Amino acid sequence: MDIVAGERHNRIRIDVEPELRDLVPVYIANRLRDVEMVRAAVEGGDFESVGRIAHNMQGSGGSFGFDDLTAVGVELERAAQDRNRSEIARLLLRLEAYLSSIDLVVPEPDNAAAGAGRLAMDATAAGVPVGEREQTDADAEILLVDDQEMNAVIMRRYLVREGYEVRWLPSGSEALTALEGRPLPSLILLDVIMAGMNGFEVCRRIKSSSVTCAIPVMLVTSFDRRSEILQGWAAGADDVLSKPVRRDELVKRVRWLLLHSRKAGRQEAGGPPSRA
Repeated sequence: MDIVAGERHNRIRIDVEPELRDLVPVYIANRLRDVEMVRAAVEGGDFESVGRIAHNMQGSGGSFGFDDLTAVGVELERAAQDRNRSEIARLLLRLEAYLSSIDLVVPEPDNAAAGAGRLAMDATAAGVPVGEREQTDADAEILLVDDQEMNAVIMRRYLVREGYEVRWLPSGSEALTALEGRPLPSLILLDVIMAGMNGFEVCRRIKSSSVTCAIPVMLVTSFDRRSEILQGWAAGADDVLSKPVRRDELVKRVRWLLLHSRKAGRQEAGGPPSRA
């Protein structure tokens, strides 16, 4: 649905997961703040900041089911690349109208039995026996690096629900400093588009260090172009997860990386298997 400023009377019903509902008002307020930040950036000729805000909008909007917001983010990023002030102004009006027209619909939560069954099914689908998954994840600590606090809150909530300990840092430079200390995390979730050092560069530095190279790194990105995904692999990433982040996919892939990291560690500690 394409919403423009003159259509504010039309309401948009959005299904939101119950566990994310309390985040939505804050999220909408932040996006309205983004509108003002974009206007100020355009006035100052800072189209790079406009593009960064638009790019982050694409991933975070999908996490809440705000698909039109993702579409606006795509067009806004393109307009920023073209330095098209009139198109940016039009898109900001469209964005304001969209945000003011949202009505939330919260689905009924699953009952306890269905929830337990879904967790077991998720583990099986990921190729990890439930018993081994519990042992593997018992002491796993995840480092989450993302300069967008709302993105971090959503992913952290998904993972904490599964029993993981999650530490959040808002920049690549802070993450690299933290990795100089101990204990090291079991896995790193690393956003690609961040102010300052981007995720590709942070990943390269992690993988070029003998101390941190064995830590699995999952890049999280709104990019869906093959060239950018290949850039992630070239930086040494162990996995690349596309935004919007879906809970089931995130949890399955985290479990998979942790399992294989533990297996690789055990093999290294015990040496290669003997051959009869």
